[in-house]
Amino acid sequence: WFVLVPSIYNNVVLTTFRRLGGFLQVAFMVNIMLSGNFSFLNVLTIIPALACLDDACWPRWLCQWVCTRSSDSPLDANDGSEKEMTNSNTNRHYVIPTTHIIHMLLLIVIGNLSVPVVTNLLQWGNSRQQMNASFDRFRLVNTYGAFGSVGETRYEPIISISINGIEWKELELPCKPGTVTRRPCFCAPYHYRLDWNIWFLGFKPHRSYLQNRESWVYNLLAKILNKDLGIDERPWLGLLDSGSSAFLTDSYKSKETRPKFAKVEMYEYRMAGSLWSILSSKHRGDDTVWWKRQFEETLIPPVQLNSDNKRLEYARIPTK
Repeated sequence: WFVLVPSIYNNVVLTTFRRLGGFLQVAFMVNIMLSGNFSFLNVLTIIPALACLDDACWPRWLCQWVCTRSSDSPLDANDGSEKEMTNSNTNRHYVIPTTHIIHMLLLIVIGNLSVPVVTNLLQWGNSRQQMNASFDRFRLVNTYGAFGSVGETRYEPIISISINGIEWKELELPCKPGTVTRRPCFCAPYHYRLDWNIWFLGFKPHRSYLQNRESWVYNLLAKILNKDLGIDERPWLGLLDSGSSAFLTDSYKSKETRPKFAKVEMYEYRMAGSLWSILSSKHRGDDTVWWKRQFEETLIPPVQLNSDNKRLEYARIPTK
């Protein structure tokens, strides 16, 4: 809305409103980026907000640098520039008011179309908020939300591998909790690919997501257990945490240490305490525990590759 507010004859109030809108939008997006969110979307949102900021908002040295690079050479005093300036001043009386009228009309139209959008946002009239919805026939002003709601409980799938089916090794992802002593990380300006995809398994019902949208997990387990591939044929190792990637790389060097079984279990994660209490324990030199987790369910029971080394089957774990 603010970008359409015209500065009629350098009106201080209107100019301030427009600049304020630009600064607020940019500051809000930067705040979200600092939280470690998917900040590529925030960068895209900042771009249109820059239209609210006129040249006077930028440092003088930056304006001079841009103007110097954008113009090939300064106008000569005798090359007709005086005539062009005269014509420009003559036409300005007609051009500028027309531009202001267009801006004001757009502002009024968009403001009117935004009424149901704002009403939906604030949930006035006890109405339930709609995400990614349109409220006019031409869909000019709409609601958009990458995350319409945020779950109160955090579920994380944990991939484990084993040589004998008795002792299991959990594989860590770059930015997932995993071990309870692992500090939450920042991932900006983009998410790690495997972390992002496996995150959807945390939605309930977990098994429904596994059998449909996230069925790729079975292919990942098959690749982990495949004993015929060389290290160069395992580019997906780069999607894991560096520690887990190094562990698997060493395991594949010997037949005795190659993983034979794999499973996926779901855990419920909660912060071990307030940030202050966690940092206080770290300052005292205690073992820093960031998370508390509780077993939820087994998503994929222990599996192994069949004799053809192509298809997963339920594990036949030897018993002592």
